[in-house]
Formats: sequence, C-alpha cells, structure tokens
Amino acid sequence: MYLHIDIVGITGETTVGTAINPLQVDAQMEDALIQASGYAPMENLVEEDGYVKTPNLSTCLIPTVLDIPKKMKNIILEVPDRRGPWGVRGMGEIPFLALAPVIAAGIHAAAGVWIDQFPLTPEVVLQALEEAKA
Repeated sequence: MYLHIDIVGITGETTVGTAINPLQVDAQMEDALIQASGYAPMENLVEEDGYVKTPNLSTCLIPTVLDIPKKMKNIILEVPDRRGPWGVRGMGEIPFLALAPVIAAGIHAAAGVWIDQFPLTPEVVLQALEEAKA
C-alpha cells in the first residue's frame, strides 16, 4: 500500500492586531505554515525531560521546496489591540498551531481513523489503519 500525505493548499487566517507592515506579517504567516506543514507529517524530533533524544538532527526531516504546499493564501485579520501600542499584537508562530490538528482531521475524513501523535508518517498512519481493522 502506498501512502503519502500531500498538502495541496493552505489558507491561513490570523488576527494580528494592526498590521503595521502587512508584507512582513504575510511572510511570517507563510513561514509558520511552511514550518507546520513539515512538523505534522515528517519531523521526528524526540525530546524527553528537556533533552533531545534524536541521535542526529540530519534525521529530523524538515520540508524541502518540494514539500511546500503549492497554493498558500494568508488572510490578515486586523482587530486592533487596545492594550498594545498602535493596536499591534504579538504574532510569532501563531499560524503554526492549528495545522497539525487540521491534517489529522483530514486523515480522519479520508481514512476514518483519528491519530493523536506526531509526526503523521506513513508508518504511523498505516499502523492506525491496521489497528482500526482489528
């Protein structure tokens, strides 16, 4: 059985407060979504008690240009923050947070199994499918 998770496109929406530099906000959103598109299906950085247990960082896969979704659209929702100067709000990697559960929900919609661990490698998905059959 061949199994591959292919993220064809992503539309991300983030409430950013006032976007003083919309191009920079858009780039930050895109970067976070690209990072998350690697985290969920392929990155396998094992950490235990605050220590990295992955023997080589070269084996902790990150997305290449071939893994990046072909279509990406970011929607910047400007809702000024009353407490921040000029209505700005910290942004950071907020778009990163939702993508892994979205991919897990996509697997559930396609295959009927819920998976609650990451990365969602082909081996993990196949194991979940086999357990669901049993």
